[in-house]
Amino acid sequence: MSQIALCIHVGSLAGAQRGVPLLIDALQAQHAGATFLLSLGPDQSGRALRQAVRMARHGGWQTALRGTLLPATEIGKKAAATLARIEAEGFEAGISAWNRVAWEQQVEGADNTAIATDLARAMTAFTALFGHPPRIFGAPDWQAHRHQLRLLQRHGFRLGCDCRGRHPFLPVWQGEPFLCPQLPTTLPPLTELLDAGASSEAAVERLLELTQHLDTPQVFSLRAEVEGLAHSAALTQLWQGWQAQGHQLVALSHLLAGLDPRQLPYAEIRRGDMPLRPRSLCLQGPDPLV
Repeated sequence: MSQIALCIHVGSLAGAQRGVPLLIDALQAQHAGATFLLSLGPDQSGRALRQAVRMARHGGWQTALRGTLLPATEIGKKAAATLARIEAEGFEAGISAWNRVAWEQQVEGADNTAIATDLARAMTAFTALFGHPPRIFGAPDWQAHRHQLRLLQRHGFRLGCDCRGRHPFLPVWQGEPFLCPQLPTTLPPLTELLDAGASSEAAVERLLELTQHLDTPQVFSLRAEVEGLAHSAALTQLWQGWQAQGHQLVALSHLLAGLDPRQLPYAEIRRGDMPLRPRSLCLQGPDPLV
């Protein structure tokens, strides 16, 4: 069959301290690879109202109140020992935004200086934690920025996972091309199916239907503080189902290693809407672009 890369966003203290260890144990039990994309700055989860309600339902009120009634703890410092397990136990780590909530709420109108500052802080914190600079970036909630793509290329990142799409590609933003490949999220997140009214069993069944006859690389994204805490049983069932279909569960860079970047098509990244999404997000446009 094919490879399915698991892309795990860690955007809260609860996700870092509780979700990451649970996910590491579950992945090791399935002999699966994965990439953890870390927001290492302040946990301001409570300032994103809609997501705070979801986190209260899935991960508890302590996460939902961070940055409002509870202090906005710096995730990278508070959860350093737990996060260090990611690479120590053979998984891949990269970065997301330094301040996840601020990025999600402000990125569309942010200037280049704000984007550069956020990325620089994230890179510095990651390097201090792991002893080497990050080489993978994933925009939180698929909220990318043109200058962010420039910086990924400038700093030698291997790949970005910044949008929803169909297959790997080289990004173009309003006519400006970039050489850092994009591995877009291609499969619907479990929580989107749950939010549409599906039961856990039905959501897993739907995802397995989508991958039954696929033979092209796929990316599946989840959040440590949401699926990782509240839906671990469904994730295990899903991963076992994919392996039974013959798919290999891998990290993002493992998937990229099987591709020739020179042969990837160019495609636009553009903003658009999707059902059940509270705001527009970045989507892969038509390809190929000549």
